[in-house]
Amino acid sequence: MKLLSSTAIVITLGALWPASAQTSADNTLPKQIYGRVQVLDGSTIEFIKSRKIVRFAGYLAPRLDQVAMTDDVGWPAGQVARAWLILRTLKHDVNCASVTTDANGTILAHCFVENTNLAAMAITEGIGYAFNFPAEPQVPAYFDIERRARGLGFGVWSDPKLSPPWNYKPDQPNIPEASSTSKEAPDPGLPLPPTAPVPPNNSPRG
Repeated sequence: MKLLSSTAIVITLGALWPASAQTSADNTLPKQIYGRVQVLDGSTIEFIKSRKIVRFAGYLAPRLDQVAMTDDVGWPAGQVARAWLILRTLKHDVNCASVTTDANGTILAHCFVENTNLAAMAITEGIGYAFNFPAEPQVPAYFDIERRARGLGFGVWSDPKLSPPWNYKPDQPNIPEASSTSKEAPDPGLPLPPTAPVPPNNSPRG
């Protein structure tokens, strides 16, 4: 499995996510969530203090039980994605800008460690996929990043038979599946991180 070195990844932050995608019908949706997190899977985190669960908007990691095969070597793609996210958030505050909620009420957000867009970096390294479920916001720039990772055979793209997580069925072997039907919008910019709050002394984070 080929991965890019994290020190070699430079993410150019473009235009802000369109304002229309930053609102939600639920007025209780927090605009920003900040603090230490517990990683639930490769694209979902839970803030330790507030217990808010957040899934990355425009990105989806392999399911935890998915296994890829590269050059006749099996490797746990779902567990690798979760471990990747743990390593990049451990001992760091995560700064999320909420976008909306999904059909299950989970908050969808763009999440950062300092200025690093976690979803964009994961896609760059072939850890997961640019994807949005129907009616969910998308990030066109993620698809551009994904095309490069796919062309270079990074990570999940090193196994052409690995089912994408939205098609994965645990009781069936990995077979090539239809790709995402998400349509890309013309805006190529990546989301920007919200300004990190400065918590008062002795104030819990998250």
